Amino acid sequence: MTDAPLLVLCGPNGGYLALSDSTRRYFGPVANQMLGNGWISAIHPDDQLLAADSWLRAVFHDAAYDLQLRYRRYDGCYRAFAVRAVRFFDQLAHETRWLVGSEPLDE
Repeated sequence: MTDAPLLVLCGPNGGYLALSDSTRRYFGPVANQMLGNGWISAIHPDDQLLAADSWLRAVFHDAAYDLQLRYRRYDGCYRAFAVRAVRFFDQLAHETRWLVGSEPLDE
C-alpha cells in the first residue's frame, strides 16, 4: 500500500486535531471516525488494550509511547507498524501537543 509514515497531530488530552494525507489514505473513510476514542477501532483487537492503556499513561503520566501495533487498512487487512508519540509545546497555542508517527514494519 504505502511506505509513507502515518502522522497524527493530537491536542493536550490526546484527542486528534489533524491527520496527514497518508493517514487518511491508509484508513480510508474510517479516518473521519477516529476523533476521540474512535482510533481504537482501527487497531487489531488483540492490540487495543495495550494501545489505549499506553496512550493514557503517556498523556496523563508523561510515559513513553513507543509500541508495535497492527492497524486495519481501508480494505480490512491488518499491517504492523512501529508507533511512537512525541510530546511538544506549541508556543502559539500555549499548550502541549502530540505528534504520533507510525512506520510500516512489514511489506
